[in-house]
Amino acid sequence: MDKLFNNNWLVKIISFVLALMLYGVVSAGDGGNAPGSTANVAVNPTQQTTVVNEKLALRFDESQYVVSGAPQTINVHLSGSNESILKAKLPSTQSVYLDLTGMKPGTYDAQVHTRGFPSGLTVRPSPKTVRVTIQKKTSKELPVGVDLLNKDSLADGYSIGDPAIDTKSVTVTGGEDTVDSIAFIKGVVDVKNATDTVDKMIRLHAYNNNGDQVDVTIKPSSIHVQVPIEQVSKKLSIKTETTGTPAKGYAVSSVEQSTNEVTVTAQDSEALNRIKALDPLSISVDGLKKDKTFSVSVPVPSDAESVDPEKIEVTIHIAREDSEETSAESEDRSADSSTAAANSESADSSADATSDSSTDKQTKDFTNIPIKVTGLENGKTVSFVKEDQVAVSVSGTEDDLNQLTKNDLQAEVDLSGLDSGTHKVPVTVNLPDKYKIETLPETVSVRIS
Repeated sequence: MDKLFNNNWLVKIISFVLALMLYGVVSAGDGGNAPGSTANVAVNPTQQTTVVNEKLALRFDESQYVVSGAPQTINVHLSGSNESILKAKLPSTQSVYLDLTGMKPGTYDAQVHTRGFPSGLTVRPSPKTVRVTIQKKTSKELPVGVDLLNKDSLADGYSIGDPAIDTKSVTVTGGEDTVDSIAFIKGVVDVKNATDTVDKMIRLHAYNNNGDQVDVTIKPSSIHVQVPIEQVSKKLSIKTETTGTPAKGYAVSSVEQSTNEVTVTAQDSEALNRIKALDPLSISVDGLKKDKTFSVSVPVPSDAESVDPEKIEVTIHIAREDSEETSAESEDRSADSSTAAANSESADSSADATSDSSTDKQTKDFTNIPIKVTGLENGKTVSFVKEDQVAVSVSGTEDDLNQLTKNDLQAEVDLSGLDSGTHKVPVTVNLPDKYKIETLPETVSVRIS
């Protein structure tokens, strides 16, 4: 063993191996400082780019001028460290503005300026210039108007009065050219389905001759308006009373009306409230032996302006009485029997003197005749407010009436020349002159839009 350690080469080899092992242990324990490590190396913050939207301020003499054309906000591109960008997004004294100080009336491409952004940022507004128009400031007093929307859609039975406003005129301030272009100042009130006075505040706007809204300052900007809405029509029941007596042995079994209600229209709500009921219709049934239909005019009450419908159909139903025949009836039949032969002998000689029953005027009634519309202007539409069918009573000889069918009747309303709105128009039925025609109702209401 001593000989081994006395060998110089062996000692050198062992020393070299131990040195390598020691180096490996030291290197493993201090790996954090190995080449390529960033533990003790400072790293620069990452560069960022973003876009923020900033309010655009205008610097000019507001007492003398008005500026138009500038947007309210503008985009600003920011480039820099994340920390600087975060600071720029916080509330601060930074601003974006147009400096129009000292500029006279005219149109300019003004440069967008920035101020107060954190240092270290690259700030670039987009766009860099904005086209603006500078006008001399002026004021003008103008009258106020009110537009009513959906007047045709007012609730049934109601009418609209003139709007009342608490302010007749307003002061308009803006650029000289802009103010001169104003054609009118108005607000809008919607009265759709209104059943009571509309009472509200409305906002005013200025418009030019083309109907485009004009950007100016209006003082006061809102006004108080009242639009009277009142009921001027209502439905009332209508009844029929019969007078006289049917033929002997007959009686009235029932009375049938084409409608049991009539719409009454007055000038105003006070007059309408005074109308409580309608007088009954009066029809004579003297001598009737069978059912008969009458076309009866509805009387207009003293406080009313009109009634709708103006006429109604009333059918009187007649039936035989359930009673024994009277002695007078027996005597009449005996007399008829005793004279039958004499009548038979004289029948031929009297034929020429007796008018042909086929030439006697009779009446034939038709119901539910549809109404055809003619003369409506292209691009417009029409609807019937109430009735879209009528009843037609045709008078003529028995032979002529027997040849007449419902298909021969065509009811029409002519809307030629009528504008949009509600109109009452007459109903016509075209038949040869040998017929006498009566329609019920005689007029109908239509709404054109």
